[in-house]
Amino acid sequence: MNLLRTTVALVLISLATSCGSEPPLTYVSLGDSLAVGVGSSDPRERGYAPLYRDLLAEETGRDVRLVQLGVSGETSESFSSGTDPQLARAEAALRENPRAVVTLSLGGNDLLRVANGTDAEREAALARYARNLERILNDLRRASDPEPRISVLALYNPAPGSFTDEWAGRLNKTIRAVAARNGATVAAGDEAFRGHEAEYAHHARYPWDIHPTDRGHEALARAFAEASEV
Repeated sequence: MNLLRTTVALVLISLATSCGSEPPLTYVSLGDSLAVGVGSSDPRERGYAPLYRDLLAEETGRDVRLVQLGVSGETSESFSSGTDPQLARAEAALRENPRAVVTLSLGGNDLLRVANGTDAEREAALARYARNLERILNDLRRASDPEPRISVLALYNPAPGSFTDEWAGRLNKTIRAVAARNGATVAAGDEAFRGHEAEYAHHARYPWDIHPTDRGHEALARAFAEASEV
């Protein structure tokens, strides 16, 4: 009887150890103000990054550690340049956490800077963005072995029916093409918002604010979850 009890106890200890041995999954949130959670009532809890972290934990059954590196106002140029670029900090985080999950929201500020410019200026900004995104995704992939699992956000248009329809559409076409070439998935934020812009973005009530509402951030988190390959 004592031998049986000892055997059962050892089995239970072994099971408990094996269940608790899997390390936390690291999720690195990269990009601009969307990644930071601007527009939500509580960016630390209701931005898309913490919401997606919770969805990842639910999906995988693992603890998920969020590394928030986003910077409000970031462009594809500033992401890779300056004294302390986000790209360098992202590469360091990925070297320490191989096979991390990565989300990237980038490109909106690139177009906003030429919103009042000429078509030629917007064309140049789009071409520059494509080159920058290609380099960024390539560098992120090479930062760790095994590679990180990257999802790029296709951006929503907060003011449909305006001249932005064409340029938002072309930006997202670029995002999808570059992501496909670099083994990244695409979170369809554009499709998630379509028909819900007044509810999901502040722009309907405050024309100067294009950021998502709480409901909008929830929609973006779901879009990342649907694109996830975890």
